[in-house]
This record gives sequence, C-alpha cells and structure tokens, in this order.
Amino acid sequence: MIRFGTLNKNEKERWLPQLFDLFYDNMRKIAPSELSYEQEKQQWLGAVSPALEKAPRQIILCFADDSLAGYVQYYTNGNLLMIEEVQIKQAYQRTTLFYCFGKYLAKMLPADLETLEAFAVKQNLRSRKLMGKLGMTQIDENSNFVHLRGSAREIRQIFE
Repeated sequence: MIRFGTLNKNEKERWLPQLFDLFYDNMRKIAPSELSYEQEKQQWLGAVSPALEKAPRQIILCFADDSLAGYVQYYTNGNLLMIEEVQIKQAYQRTTLFYCFGKYLAKMLPADLETLEAFAVKQNLRSRKLMGKLGMTQIDENSNFVHLRGSAREIRQIFE
C-alpha cells in the first residue's frame, strides 16, 4: 500500500540520513562525485538540514507498506513552487509512483500557484525528458545543472 506524509521537521535527524542514502543510490550512477560517500553525506546534510529550518521548505515522504519509496523536497515563495529534489527508489522508478506524488502535491498545495521551477543534473536525461513532458522548458544552465520552468496551473491539470 502506498501512502504519503509530510516530514515532521522535529524528526529530521532520523530521516535525513535515509533520504541521503536514497539520493546517493540514485545520483551516483547518473552524476558520480569525486567525494567519498561520507564526504558527500556530510555536504548534503550540511545543506539540507539547515534549509529545513525555513518554514516554506517541506519534504513529502512516500512509503510502500512500511518502507521508504521516495521523497519530494520543495518550497513555495508567493506564487512559485520550487521542486528541489525528487528521489524515487529504483524499484519504483518507471511506475505510477511519480504520478501519485504529483496527485498528492496537487491536492495539498495552494491553488494560486502560477509557476513551477526545478533544477536537474545535466546528465539526468530521464528527469529532463519527464519535465519536458510536463511542459517545462529550460531557462538557464550552468556547468552541472539545468534550470527549468513551467506553468503550475497546466502541470496541476495533468495530475488532477
């Protein structure tokens, strides 16, 4: 059974290491780092943990039965929704789980959102293709990431 919930920020010390491991398992294949596992983990925790202290930042957890299946990290700022991270366990990739995340978010987020933005690692062609299917277009690029933007209203309609 699939279920979703919002990370209780008081329990972030319990959950963030598990979220990092999911992130690491997925990203080391797509964009390997020169850092060791421990160095990358400390760098990730050092960025994500303090960011969660800001009220708009949230993490949606997804469970298949009692096992973590994925998460979405995001924040809202006015009429903007910024998706910072989407990670899905390999066993659930290319299933309907991403669609289920979208449906869950569409129900819980404010209706007045106008713009959805996200970043993708340049080498993550699957992610970039998926964002293109959602109507997002690339607006910027640096050495590691592409920045994409789309209409939150149009994307919401896909999931409603």
